[in-house]
Amino acid sequence: MTINWGGLGTVFLVAIVASVLFVGLFSVGINSWTRRGEAALNNVLAIGCFVLCAGIVGYGLYAIAFR
Repeated sequence: MTINWGGLGTVFLVAIVASVLFVGLFSVGINSWTRRGEAALNNVLAIGCFVLCAGIVGYGLYAIAFR
């Protein structure tokens, strides 16, 4: 039995990047949502970040269930 180190490294790298991206987007969304009274752009930014987070979660579920 051999280990595909290239594949393992790819999975590790994608997991790290996705985690950092998700946490960063969610943090920006929360920060923008708490400042929503200041400008309409903050609402749009917050909702956009949350939609992207939902897209990441949805793609992950799709990848697990159907691939």
